[in-house]
Amino acid sequence: MYCTNCGRKLPEDGSPCVCRQQPAQPEQQTYTQPVQPQQNYGAPTQNFQMPPQYYAQPPVQYPVQRPITPVHGVLKSFFASPLFLITAILFSVNLLFQIIASLFPQDPAYIVNQIYSNLPYEMQFIVSPGDLYSALSDAQSGTTVGTVIGMLITGGLMAAAYWITYISAKNPSIPAAKTAGLTIMKVFSIISLVVMSLAEVLCVVLAVIFGVALAGNDYGYMDEMMSVIFVFLIAACIFGFVVLIFEIIYEAKVIKMLNSAKNAMLTGMVPNKASVFVAVICFISAAVSFFSVFGDAVLYGWIRVPLGLTSVALNVLYGLLVLQFNKMLKNAGMAR
Repeated sequence: MYCTNCGRKLPEDGSPCVCRQQPAQPEQQTYTQPVQPQQNYGAPTQNFQMPPQYYAQPPVQYPVQRPITPVHGVLKSFFASPLFLITAILFSVNLLFQIIASLFPQDPAYIVNQIYSNLPYEMQFIVSPGDLYSALSDAQSGTTVGTVIGMLITGGLMAAAYWITYISAKNPSIPAAKTAGLTIMKVFSIISLVVMSLAEVLCVVLAVIFGVALAGNDYGYMDEMMSVIFVFLIAACIFGFVVLIFEIIYEAKVIKMLNSAKNAMLTGMVPNKASVFVAVICFISAAVSFFSVFGDAVLYGWIRVPLGLTSVALNVLYGLLVLQFNKMLKNAGMAR
């Protein structure tokens, strides 16, 4: 058979003529875009280990161990001595008596009666017993609680200073006594020095005020009595000014002694000798306190007697401690 379209002979297998077959489509080639390798800028994988980095380490600061010198032994023996122990005990007992005396004040009427009966007859018209009684009552009611709290704080810290110093000096496992107690004593001495300096200024101001008032009197009968009072007040201010000068010198020398002892305990260097002036002032204070014991007993009651006697004993012990300190330095060949 032949193709009716082009006249070609048809294939024997029955397939259509070549002219009727669709032209072969050219083979399409698929284009594959090349894949770029991924770059990971994040954290390294677990298998990747960073190389060790080395930094300059600061030098280790070890506490400086100061050598123990014979000075430490002398100071430790001094603060562990029986005399220092007696001073610590007596100071604690004196603090207890102060608190008891503050909790049981004397009746203001009794105090007014004692003061008023000892005034000259002319001055009894100037000083009103009622006003004096009211002033004493207000002072006692307003200061009892504050006085007790102040004694517990200041006296308690000072007592702790004595016991800290003694216990650390008595401890055989500690080569040198602790300086915390001396630091507390020094702080209170500085506070006392500042207070007494302010009191000096107050004495000068009051003396000037009383002097101006004295100069303005007309010297009548009552003015003459007021003049006597002003003269007495001016003399009291001058006396207080002089006493405070010695007290200021005393506190300054005590601070110097504490600084020297503290520095010796820290460095092991030989301390300076204690000032004999401090011992003299302590003995004078003991004598004055002894004579005022019975006056306080008459004015404030016999409850003040134990307080006064322990104060006398403390002043004596303070003076003896100064002398013993110098003696121990001399015996150790460290006096300078």
